[in-house]
Amino acid sequence: MTIIGAQTGISCSSTSASCTGSDGCTDGMTPNFAIRRHDTKPPFKVSVNDCDGPLDLTEKNLVAEVNMWANAKLKAAITKADTYFELADNIGFEQAMVGDIIVMDRTRLPEHMLVTAFDETNHLIQVQRGYNATFVDNWPKGQSLRIFRIMNGSAEIETITEDIRQVDGTLAEDQVIESLLIYEWNQNSTCLPGCFWLEFKLLKMKDDAMSMLSTSGASITPSFTPSTFSATNFGCILGTGVEWVRRFPVCGEGFLIQITDSPTAELP
Repeated sequence: MTIIGAQTGISCSSTSASCTGSDGCTDGMTPNFAIRRHDTKPPFKVSVNDCDGPLDLTEKNLVAEVNMWANAKLKAAITKADTYFELADNIGFEQAMVGDIIVMDRTRLPEHMLVTAFDETNHLIQVQRGYNATFVDNWPKGQSLRIFRIMNGSAEIETITEDIRQVDGTLAEDQVIESLLIYEWNQNSTCLPGCFWLEFKLLKMKDDAMSMLSTSGASITPSFTPSTFSATNFGCILGTGVEWVRRFPVCGEGFLIQITDSPTAELP
């Protein structure tokens, strides 16, 4: 797959979904990458280009990360006191695992919830509210959310170079001919079948801080934002030691990943 400027192989214009199954897959949508459940090969690779050719990813202090999530909605409203809930049409229930982080879809101060257990009979997900020091809130019926199977996971950068003979006969050495962002699957990332969205994130770290990007939430009153709050309280920061961030794909939800079910899980 190739990213050319803002183009990612995914159309920026969306079409209405005809039918989404409980596995999160929608009729008529073609995945950008498919892998069998429990498989860890091949890796997912994206070739990154702009109008001048392959992007130069050899710049110092570049770090690649990956996020992967499933989309879902609440079947019924929940209050601040609730520690479990059901998803609408059970979409997303089979794509969640203990340890996943659910992020309620709100621009400012979204609540994070840590998945702790399941009621397989009644299709309920138990969670720890206010995870990552986020604000616990009431959420209405139909509230959209994302179930993160991977959050800020490690990805790789690969640069392929070769010597190129110029028109004047001189030899230009170590010219970048392809730049790749790569995610190596592990046993956890492919343990559940269904459709997921994946994005790559490039971080340029400052020379004096090769730390990972981190953001924090903050508690506020349910109706109003205190006047003392700044952009930092809303996650509007790059993170400690981060100079700039760039995400791929540029348009669309992300790269559509389909993990097809397999009955042959490895036995202990």
